[in-house]
Parts: sequence; structure tokens; C-alpha cells
Amino acid sequence: MEFPRLFSTLRIGPVEARNRVLFGAHFTMFSEPARRFGEPGFYGERLGRYLAERARGGVGVVIAGQAQVHPSTAYQMANNAAAWDPDSVTHFRRVTDPIHEHRALAFLQLAHNGGVNHGAWSKLPALAPSDVANYFEPPKRLEKHEIRELVEHFATSARNAVAGGFDGIEIHGAHGYLIHEFLSPKSNRRTDEYGGSLENRMRFGVEVLTAVREAVGDQVAVGLRLVGDEEMGGGGLTADDAGAIGARFEELGLVDFLNVSIGLSGVGMVRPLYAPHLLGVYAAHTVKKAVRAVPVFAVHRILTPEEAEGVLEREEADAVTLVRALIADPDWVAKAQTGASPTIRLCTGSNQGCYGNLLQGLPVTCVQNPAVGREAELGHGTWVRAATSKRVVVVGGGPGGLEAAWVAAARGHSVILLERGAELGGKIRLAQQLPGRGELADFADWRADECRRRGVEIHLNREASAASVLALDPDAVVVATGGRATLDAASKFHPMPVPGSEQEFVFDHERALCEAEALGPRVVILDAVGHIEGIGLGELLAGLGKEVVLVMPMPTPLCLDAETLAAALPRAVRAGVDWNPTTALAEIGDHAVTLIDLFSGRARTIDGVDHVVIRTHGLPNDRLYFELEGRVPELVRVGDAVAVRPADRAIFDGHRAARRL
Repeated sequence: MEFPRLFSTLRIGPVEARNRVLFGAHFTMFSEPARRFGEPGFYGERLGRYLAERARGGVGVVIAGQAQVHPSTAYQMANNAAAWDPDSVTHFRRVTDPIHEHRALAFLQLAHNGGVNHGAWSKLPALAPSDVANYFEPPKRLEKHEIRELVEHFATSARNAVAGGFDGIEIHGAHGYLIHEFLSPKSNRRTDEYGGSLENRMRFGVEVLTAVREAVGDQVAVGLRLVGDEEMGGGGLTADDAGAIGARFEELGLVDFLNVSIGLSGVGMVRPLYAPHLLGVYAAHTVKKAVRAVPVFAVHRILTPEEAEGVLEREEADAVTLVRALIADPDWVAKAQTGASPTIRLCTGSNQGCYGNLLQGLPVTCVQNPAVGREAELGHGTWVRAATSKRVVVVGGGPGGLEAAWVAAARGHSVILLERGAELGGKIRLAQQLPGRGELADFADWRADECRRRGVEIHLNREASAASVLALDPDAVVVATGGRATLDAASKFHPMPVPGSEQEFVFDHERALCEAEALGPRVVILDAVGHIEGIGLGELLAGLGKEVVLVMPMPTPLCLDAETLAAALPRAVRAGVDWNPTTALAEIGDHAVTLIDLFSGRARTIDGVDHVVIRTHGLPNDRLYFELEGRVPELVRVGDAVAVRPADRAIFDGHRAARRL
């Protein structure tokens, strides 16, 4: 076997996992809504299908989560699952039964998020060990009777979980949530028996774990999601502290496993592609060296089987916890186990559909995997070979066209793909050139490889016309001709066109990226969209030694998730980019620009500008679609040929179009 350690069994207290890959707990918003919107919901069939898809793919343990243990923590996000309610038991079965059907263990993560709560709808105060703000609202300091109530609710929730079929309980003690807040001297300023010394700061966690163990008996695994490093410095918890905490919990006989994570709530939990792979393994390793025998799990950007096997081989952890890697490819484990790891669809760390959706109050999706959250329609078992094999022509080799081509071929169609460029990938090949974003290449690379594996006939450097497409005598045509960058397409945030933008030294952002080294030493960039292009291009140009002024009418790049923004914008500024939010580009003169501060209304002029770059919305290349309309039996357009949007829409469009051919 290629990965012998990864696929060895693992004893976790009273239960045994078939391998050492865990699908880690994460919020999805796949819970079923309550009868009254805004109230806590329950687990249901959609979450069950989603988790079971990863169990079918071969993981040893599926950790569902998080489930909330008390009303005071149940309103942070819509559809939070209530675990304390006796009605939760029936709903838990909708998750555990499908997981067990595929021979994986089902664990449940129980959490109280402490000060990381708000009362916008509930009007309840956030609760924390001390009055140290950890989110939008300052918390109420927990009184002792409230502490006792929360311990009881943890135990009740654990009993419900076991009655609902779960094989294990993971208590959340990381990410700035309540147990973590008690553990950390940064957030715990109590002077009673719950504060001060490490023993006192551990007391609440000890009481919770003790109550949970008594509630579930000795046939159920009980463990802790442990803060491995707060990464704060100056008195925050370190990996060595985590080792001491883990060792003490083991000594007390309270944990069957320790799942070690780093960072705090909000920014720091879901690291984007700018973060290195294996970034949290050091903390798990430190904890593993501190404990005697309890299994330790490592997490954070472990993306490939080779990386996972290396963690085990170096004895840095006893198992690996994967989340986004298994969102992107539910068959990650099965492919690794059968020698097909090169075919794994890798997580790129873009955060667009997973963490980015959650920040908008939306269910998670995945740029790479169109089936996420739609397993009933697009998941395993929904693939049906076409009743009649058709001759399908796909025009355009960007992510949408590639997705349509391989899916159509997988359904038994004969597929020809025409790409006008010299390589497949479309605009992804531009996106991957931005600093730190090279992993985005897998959006194109995996799909191009899949097309080759499926026998798609690929023609590069082939400019398609209506006549040339019709000459192929297609039964169906998928138009995936993409879009084009513009200088004047309307923006929600900035008037277009900018006066003077017709001059020869004014470039759109795609041309500027392609000709980056040829741009002059002084560049002004207007970002009227608020995504990554302006920031990334600014960093790239600054890295080439150019003086870059980045102008944005918004106060922040509104289209970026918080994790990506927190990494990308500081990178650009440190590279030398002069960032100007809430600023408009009023006019472009003769190698000069006039900027307007949108708060004060004050204008300033920058002279000696060599190039101006404008990032506004693009427009579709849809001429071929309309030329073919009514002339082929089936015609569909996808992705940017419909409207210029992010890559997840193009891939979803292509997938759905091929399913319907």
C-alpha cells in the first residue's frame, strides 16, 4: 500500500477507526431551519447526505458539527443545530445512519461559542469567563450558577448525541470559544477558582468533560478540540501550553483524543492559499510529545495523501483532520487508497465558496466541487449515462468549458473541445499569476487532466466560428467562450467610464497583468469591483520595483472573504503599494490623474503617471452563441459567456449543462 500509516486502523478510546483520516467538524448551514426563522434548527437529511458522501469516500471518522449546547450560543449563525433539545435525537439519526451505512464512525462536536456570539435576534448577552470582548458585543461574565447550568447542558447534549447514534463526542475547546476562553489568560481574568493558575483555568473544561463522560458511558469516545496555539504572543497560549493542558486532561482520564487546532475565531480559522501547507502541524506535534498515549490529530492545510502520510511518518500526530480537502473531493481517501492520488481534485484554498459563503450567511459550496450541498441532485449515485451518445462540441477551454467537456464525456458523449489559445485554462491562467495564488491552477489543471482521461478530443489554437462549429456536425454545442475585460463597464461603486480612459496608456487589468514588466515605473490602479485583481496586481507590480497607487471607492475589498483579505491586503501594502480606500478616480489627464477622497471631497493630482490600470466588470463574449442560435439541435452557454462572474459559477454552469445533454 502506498500510504501504509494513513490506512492503518486507529484505536480511539472504546472505538476503532478503519484509517487515520477524519473529516473534521465545520459549520455548513445545512441544518434544517426551525419552524420560525431565526430560531435554532436541527440536523437533517441534507447534512446527512453531505457527510455520508465523505464516509462513502472512505474516511475513518466523520465529525459532525458544530452542534450547540445551550440557547445562549445558538444564534451566532442562522440554522445553528440545537443539541440540548430532546427533539434533536431523531434528527441526529438522519446524520448517523447514513454515515454508518458506509462503515465510518460518527462523532459529534459539541460547542458553546462563549463570547463569540451576538444578540442581534435573540437579544441574549454573550457569555464568557470575563468581560473581555471577543466578537461584536462585550460579553457578560459568567456567574457560578450559570457555569453549572452550562455544564449540565453539555451533559444533556452528549446524552442526546449518543441516543442519536453518535460513536464519539468532541468537545470544542479551541478557536476562542468558551472552554478556550477559560483556558487562556488573555480572556480569563477571573480571581475565583475558575481563574488564575492553569489548574483553575482548566476547571471548567474538566467539569464539562467529566459530566460528558458520566453522561455517555464507557462505550463512546470523548475528546477535545484543543487550542494548539493562540498565535498572539505576549501572554497568549502557546503550543507548549497546549501540551501541558493536553497532558493534564490525559492524566485525569478525561480524553480519548486531542484534535489540535491553532488560531482564534474569525480570521485565523480557515487559512487561505497564502498560508503554507501543514501550518498547524507543529502544535499537534508539541502536544503529542507531551502526552503519553492519547491519540493526537493534526489539522490545517493538509491537502495531499503524501503530506498526510508524512505527518504520520514523522510521528507528528496519530491522525489527520481534513475539511476543505474533503469538501473539494469526497473520494480523496478512496483515490489515495487505490493508487489514484494523482486524480484527487485538490482544495486550492481560495475560500470563495466555503468560508466566503458562510460570512454572507449562505450554505457552503465549493469552487472545485459543484455537488457540495446538492448531493441529492449532483452527488454520488446521481450520475446517469446519456440515453443516446451525442456528438458534443465545447467551445472554450476555461474552467466552465473544461467542466462541461469532462462531464459530458463521462456520461458517454463524444466530445470535441476547441480552444483558441495555446493552453487550456482560460482566465485561471491569469489568476494564478498573481502573487501567492499559484494553487488556483488546479481549477484548470485537474479538469484538463480529467478531459484527457475521459477521451475528450482537444484542439488548441483553434478559433471557432459558426461555420467551423457547424462543419463538425454537432448534436449539441456548449459555448464557453468566456468574457473580456473592459475599461468602461458599469460598476456599482464608481462612475464609468472615467474621463480620459480612452488614452493609450490606460490598460484594463488583464492587459496590465500580461504586460506587467513593460509597464512604466509609476502606475495608478483603480479597483471598482473589490475583489483580488487590484490588490494582487498591485503587489505584483510593486514587487517589480514600480511605484503603485491603488485606488478603491469602497472602504474595503467587499468581495473578498475576511481570511483572504487579511492576508492579501497587508502583503500588497508591505510590498510598497500605496492603498487609498474610499477614493475615486475622477479624471485621467495627460499622464496625470485626479483623485477624490469620497469622505472629505478633497481632490489631489498625481503627475508623472506612466500607466493607469482600470479594474471594472467584464462583458461576455457571446457573439458565437447568438450566431449558432437555432442552427444546432442543442445549444447552451456557460460561465462568463453568460455573464462575467467568479469561477465557481462557470464550473457549476458547465457541470449542470453537461448533466442535461
